[in-house]
Amino acid sequence: MLHLPPVVCLVPAALSILASGFAAAEDSPAEDALRATFRINKGASSGTGFIVAVGDRTAPATRRHVLVTAAHAFENMKAADCTIVLRAQGKGGALVRKEITVPIREGQKPLWVRHPEMDVAAIFVAVPDGVDLKPFEYRQLADASWAADRKIRVGQKVYIPCFPARLEANPAGWPILRSGSIATHPLTPLAAAKTILVDYPEFGGDSGAPVVTCDGKEPVVVGLVAAMQRQTDKSTTPFEERTVHTPLGLAIVVQSPFLRETVDLLVKK
Repeated sequence: MLHLPPVVCLVPAALSILASGFAAAEDSPAEDALRATFRINKGASSGTGFIVAVGDRTAPATRRHVLVTAAHAFENMKAADCTIVLRAQGKGGALVRKEITVPIREGQKPLWVRHPEMDVAAIFVAVPDGVDLKPFEYRQLADASWAADRKIRVGQKVYIPCFPARLEANPAGWPILRSGSIATHPLTPLAAAKTILVDYPEFGGDSGAPVVTCDGKEPVVVGLVAAMQRQTDKSTTPFEERTVHTPLGLAIVVQSPFLRETVDLLVKK
């Protein structure tokens, strides 16, 4: 997937957003989703990843952080490591950019786990002290009952924290919060709807972004952005052959039970 040159947009990271769907101010699932989401990059490849906490919250020694993203994001990065753009406390109370290097290969061996069927990957990461992070808890990855009980359904509004075309909300590296709606019906049975469509214009750099809805005062991940849906047209004349790809403004999204399965594979490994 091609990516545009880096662009930084000096706009606030925030989050006046959400009269419909997300709570505001002191209880903001939108802000929680942003605080769990980070840009990952290496060379010309850039994507989005989010942190999931596993282990017992009451037993800190058991807690570990898992970075979840699209598998092709790691596969396109041919180096032994990648960069994650975190945010940390700076002078005057402002959050500032803090980039860390994370190993993703040992020789030719990937250090991440890939789902056996779906474009999802997970890897353990060590998050430095002082980083602003509110990870998704494992329980905030929606299981199959969400679709079965119609807690997610066609037409439902969702939010996507992401980095389209490498765009960051500000120099500290906050994601852009975008919105759309679930465009696929039905969402069950899961075996027949492993991926669904979300009505929002996906760009290169969005791969791996969480697709989030709200459950009370917290965000719940219902999927992961994997690709762009597009129309391909070919034309042939005696002197020219042309192929034109037209984006349809739809994202292909892996349903969240497969994210759970990927995290489970990593933990068991």
